[in-house]
Amino acid sequence: MAEGTFDRAFFQRSLRTRRLGHPLFTRAEVDSTNDLAWELAQQGADEGACVIADAQTRGRGRLGRAWHTAPGKGLALSVLLHPGCDPGARGTASLVAGLALLRALDALACEARLKWPNDLLAGTKKLSGILAESRRNAEGTDVVVLGVGVNVGQTEADFPPELRGVATSLALEGRAVRREAVAAAFLTALEPLWDEHQEGNRDEVLVAWRKEARFWGHAVKVSTPTGTLEG
Repeated sequence: MAEGTFDRAFFQRSLRTRRLGHPLFTRAEVDSTNDLAWELAQQGADEGACVIADAQTRGRGRLGRAWHTAPGKGLALSVLLHPGCDPGARGTASLVAGLALLRALDALACEARLKWPNDLLAGTKKLSGILAESRRNAEGTDVVVLGVGVNVGQTEADFPPELRGVATSLALEGRAVRREAVAAAFLTALEPLWDEHQEGNRDEVLVAWRKEARFWGHAVKVSTPTGTLEG
């Protein structure tokens, strides 16, 4: 597989982690970064192994929805996390990731807000999405494959017509930022939050998430595979 155009050297210079992002696998095109990360997990890859692709042909989001990645302009990233045997840790991984991504964008002077459960918006338009999938590898270890898609350099023409009214990018919001910078900032923000979460300080992480969630105290509608919940 071709490695793609992702600047590994720039990324490594910007990354401030001990585990997450090591090792890094870059590809020009994959079916899904989550699927490739899962293959690596089955081969025994450690926590922190990261896949980044220029484009995905079958990228997916929550509830089986497709995720569109303009080649070389959006960030498509998946990272392996080991949540241990605690089902609660697996269930809240996407919330931790949403908080980390919000902090990463803030560090890059990019304004965004959280939308339940783990999307980020700029204004009213979708800027990014997160998909956490929990599985068990060949050794019987529970693994979370955490996939993140961020619209970075897309113009309006890079989105399919049906998405142009509901999606945006950092470039369209006036922020010229490299994919490599977003990836490094995200993993750098994620690692301490994930460690705190895994050390049993989950309530503190979730309190921080709730403080950032702009909808808190307002009516929320949640779509699930079995219907819609409101509250």
